[in-house]
Amino acid sequence: MDHCSFPGITSGSDVTDAGTKWIHCPSCESLCRDRLLSKHMELRCRRCGARVKVSRGTYSLQPAFAFSTAGLFAAILANINPIMTFDVVGDSQSGWIITGVEKLYEQGYWPLAALVLFASIMAPILYLAAVWYVSAACLLKLPLPISRKALPCIGILEPWNLVPVYAIATVVSVVKLKMLGDVHWELGARWVLGMALCSLLASQSFDYEIVREKLLALRKS
Repeated sequence: MDHCSFPGITSGSDVTDAGTKWIHCPSCESLCRDRLLSKHMELRCRRCGARVKVSRGTYSLQPAFAFSTAGLFAAILANINPIMTFDVVGDSQSGWIITGVEKLYEQGYWPLAALVLFASIMAPILYLAAVWYVSAACLLKLPLPISRKALPCIGILEPWNLVPVYAIATVVSVVKLKMLGDVHWELGARWVLGMALCSLLASQSFDYEIVREKLLALRKS
């Protein structure tokens, strides 16, 4: 039984039978009969409505490239500008992203300091850089070195990209610190928010299946 359908489209000359090839729905694992898609068409699961296949002519890696580029700039600016200024009875102190790592290390919590360093600084930058590099290779149609090896690294680094969590934790910390003194947001906080948004949008617009096909085509050309 065919569990997949084209929303709003009935059977006709727009869809060509692709034989007996079957593909699994990425959401509910339902078997769906594969078809050749015309331009501006996509195949969705009839059971859960998830997208199973999309016409390659309607998808572009330009959003992933743009968001990763903007995210890298935001990451640099977020790390060189203070996040907040804490003032207690006239004693003012500015805090950067690296400040928490330094304090944890000074107190002897070096494993936790290393984890925070990786999750809040290194992983987001490496993730955005990998997305940018692979997207650039596909868009420019250039077989850039290690572009195929960088693709699995994106999947490994994505769960460690905890900038959105860091941004929420910073807001919670400010609420608690306001009980002790005055807290003022600095320019770096805006760049942290920008980096978090760009990371989320880059992950949503980056399609692994399409990238694999494009990198394979570059290798054969």
